[in-house]
Amino acid sequence: MRYIPSLLFFAFICFIIVMADTNHKLGLMKIIEGVPLGDKVGHFMLFGFLAGLINVALRFRRLKWRLLDINMAGVLVLCFAIAEEFTQLAFANRTFELADMLSDVLGVWSFVMVSEWVWRRNESKNERRYKS
Repeated sequence: MRYIPSLLFFAFICFIIVMADTNHKLGLMKIIEGVPLGDKVGHFMLFGFLAGLINVALRFRRLKWRLLDINMAGVLVLCFAIAEEFTQLAFANRTFELADMLSDVLGVWSFVMVSEWVWRRNESKNERRYKS
């Protein structure tokens, strides 16, 4: 049950990607294009929110290997976002941009950090509540 929001949002992002790849731009996409840096803000918010949802769904699971200790949701979403950006090279109407990837990275990092902060804060509140 906890995976449903992240799966639905992932499907929404896939729908947006398909619409952009096939040059069928939705009204909202046209509005965002008209806003300065709207595309970058869109990347930041979409991939960041997805990372936050997946982080909750995976219960903040981490990948630990040797000295690495990284958030699993962040890795999954960044792999998807970077792969999606590279697929744009195959479409004449799409443009590959490193700035989009930077927006993806910043969004994922921000939302993962905020979701973990909220989770830790709630955990400490719950611990204090049970000790009382």
